[in-house]
Amino acid sequence: MNGIIYALLGTLFTFLITTLGAANVFLVKKNVNQNVQCLFLGFAGGVMVAASIWSLLVPGIEKAQENNQISWLITSGGFLLGVALLLLVDFLLKRKLHKIQQSEKKLPLSKKTAMLIVAITIHNIPEGMAVGMAFALAAQNAGDANILSGAIALALGIGIQNYPEGMAVTLPLLQDGLSKKKAFLIGSLSAVVEPLFGVFAAVLASMVGTIMPLLLAFAAGTMIYVVVEELIPEAHLGEKENIGTLGFVVGFLVMMILDVALG
Repeated sequence: MNGIIYALLGTLFTFLITTLGAANVFLVKKNVNQNVQCLFLGFAGGVMVAASIWSLLVPGIEKAQENNQISWLITSGGFLLGVALLLLVDFLLKRKLHKIQQSEKKLPLSKKTAMLIVAITIHNIPEGMAVGMAFALAAQNAGDANILSGAIALALGIGIQNYPEGMAVTLPLLQDGLSKKKAFLIGSLSAVVEPLFGVFAAVLASMVGTIMPLLLAFAAGTMIYVVVEELIPEAHLGEKENIGTLGFVVGFLVMMILDVALG
């Protein structure tokens, strides 16, 4: 039972950091300059690509090797599954938005924003499971302080990464016409899957380890799809052509430093 409690506390921490990131929506203006929006979209893309590599693909490959699995096959398969899911989501969203347009109703969200929310929410699932597993392992080895400190460091690292991700969700929602309160709520809830799946992983700790590499690569596939399909094209629609690229570079560097320094 201690493992489940530890997993819950650890993933609640990462969830709360996402909430803090989403709270930045209250600090920005309702009507954001297009160049600022492109800068932020580029930043979000950089964050997501760096997170896909250092938080998902690299740990997935290492975990697969620990499990004596064919690492390139597992991660490639998981990555393609993530891309396939987003292709399906993209297709279904287009059909849904087309029906709404035909009925002359106001679109609730743009396709870009909906895809961004889906991708970040999916990517939070294996992160929550990783934290849950780490704390479950620490509870099973209560006398080993190194394992517990490792679990705490993992939760801290993922939590810090979640801060810019919370920001990345809320601004596009604001641009789509949602109120700051609704944008904050949706941005915060994008990480609610972390405590849910963290506890689930703690309960099934002995079984989850074998499929964790697949889940990590799966989440990376969803993130990369959204960046290439939605964020990068949108980030280059501003008056200054390079503003989105500069935002991407900054976001990538920030996330890479956080991942490597706290990994």
